[in-house]
Amino acid sequence: MSDNERDWGRRVSVMAVIAATGVAVIYIPQPIQTLVAAEFGVGGSATAAAAIAIQAGYALGVVLLVSLGDRYSARRQVTAQLVATAVALAGAALAPSFWLFVALCFIAGGTATIGQILVSSALRLAPPAVRARTTAVLLGSFIVGLFIVRTALGAVADAIGWRGALVACALFVLALVPLSLRFSPRDAPSDPPAYGRILASIPRVAARSSTLRIMTGIHVLVFAAFIALWSMTTVHAVEALGLSVSQAALLGLAGLAGGVATIAAASVHAIVGPRRSLATCVGAALIGVTLVTIAPGSLPVLLLGLFLVSVGMNSEQVSTQATALASVDPSENGRANTVFMGATFFAGAIATAVAAQLVAVGGYTAVGILAVALVLAAAFLAVVAARRGMLGARPPGRPAGGARD
Repeated sequence: MSDNERDWGRRVSVMAVIAATGVAVIYIPQPIQTLVAAEFGVGGSATAAAAIAIQAGYALGVVLLVSLGDRYSARRQVTAQLVATAVALAGAALAPSFWLFVALCFIAGGTATIGQILVSSALRLAPPAVRARTTAVLLGSFIVGLFIVRTALGAVADAIGWRGALVACALFVLALVPLSLRFSPRDAPSDPPAYGRILASIPRVAARSSTLRIMTGIHVLVFAAFIALWSMTTVHAVEALGLSVSQAALLGLAGLAGGVATIAAASVHAIVGPRRSLATCVGAALIGVTLVTIAPGSLPVLLLGLFLVSVGMNSEQVSTQATALASVDPSENGRANTVFMGATFFAGAIATAVAAQLVAVGGYTAVGILAVALVLAAAFLAVVAARRGMLGARPPGRPAGGARD
């Protein structure tokens, strides 16, 4: 490994911490939703309102803010959004009503899109030899951050209350500002288009690349299955399994292990190629959702299933996101990532809302059936992508460049 690649590796490690924190923010309501609902006297499916709102805010932030990576430096944008996110979280901690809490969660979700900004910038600047590993490390950090929050926040909230836990989160986000000023990429695109033109061109970027659309579809479906299950895990663990909030939070260790496994396997993706990697990851997710659906009342089976869903979803994203962004011009990476991640989190918000209704009428098994259907649909799209030569192996007689339209 060259000195340049080693320096880049250290920089990516710091960016991974910042990115993981941004993604973790959108999962803050999940482990504390029963405590928040109890304080404000909210019941039924409304308890999931904050979890839905923060994902919807994140999706909107991806559309309105991530595409600005094609205009401004990541350092400038990430630093500003870290400050805004910390302020929104502090406001949510002080919220006197449930619906104001939900609104502030929506805002925090919108400004927490720093991870997606860093991914777009890093993929544009990474040395070619370490691009796959860069992607895997950053995406693996997302799920590590997510499940550190799920695992720790429930226990912290049990100890100091959900408001104190949110204040601690706000302070941690604010503490990352100096790291962003030092390590976030400062390279700004040369001759960038105006903001209005950037937004107006997003549909055209998606329309020009069928690879971008299909890769986005695969990830949207697997992520929707992942988020449907995890968004209802605390409710299932507390109400059906009889665990406390802090005990239910420990289920997040299964997801945390999935994130660690994604990072550990970072170099494997480049070795086996996107075709085999994607098949393996979607297969792991399918086994996971099947296990959860068959035996939601068995804690060991539930943990194994959630681990497989988590590692399958996050590792699948390594292949789909890198392939999607490679199918467009580098100057359009921010907009391509807006398509990819905006669709992902709009789908996540819808999946969370649907899961909240399903768990009320059919329990966790009903949510599992939904997840199985979603992953099967993703597997079908993966087969379509492979047959069209989007994953590196072209069908006989197909010209090169099939992944770029």
